Amino acid sequence: MKELTQADFSLLWPELRRWLPVQVTDVWMIGSASVAVVNPDVPAALRTSKDIDVIPVGTPVLYFDSTIMERELGEDSDFSSRHRFFVDYVSDSLLKWTPPGWQQRVTTLQLTAGLRGHCLDPHDVAYNKLYAGRPKDIVWVRGLLGTGIITWARLEELHAANPLAPADREKVERSMAQVRAQTSP
Repeated sequence: MKELTQADFSLLWPELRRWLPVQVTDVWMIGSASVAVVNPDVPAALRTSKDIDVIPVGTPVLYFDSTIMERELGEDSDFSSRHRFFVDYVSDSLLKWTPPGWQQRVTTLQLTAGLRGHCLDPHDVAYNKLYAGRPKDIVWVRGLLGTGIITWARLEELHAANPLAPADREKVERSMAQVRAQTSP
């Protein structure tokens, strides 16, 4: 785990461009690091992570490509050993619970020559963490709510508009209840 800073991101972008398949010019950034990239002043606890999740836009994650990414920038890479964080090159299946319209809510940044990053809106990141429902995700969402970057009203609005299966809807609602219980005075 590492407190990710703008210096870490600046170091990563050229390396990411170097090792991504040549046809990939855009990546979705979907985890807590995407919030830190767009909001560099978020508290350290909210930008502390071991990984940066990226998904190639419009290109399937192929075995060969993911093997190269894992070798060069993944968890067991020299890059990870030197810098104490790694790239998790994942598929877009991780976005299937994200509320509709998320693509229009991203913040797009030019990361380096030939590579743009599309960072999920913080509400969408928080929503996905509510879906995951792990203890660390509950703590993270509670912390982000405390910054004012996201609001309960918007999370509830996104949840109401998300056509989830009943079991998935209940899962998110259980996580929301946990966050509320931990933030109540």
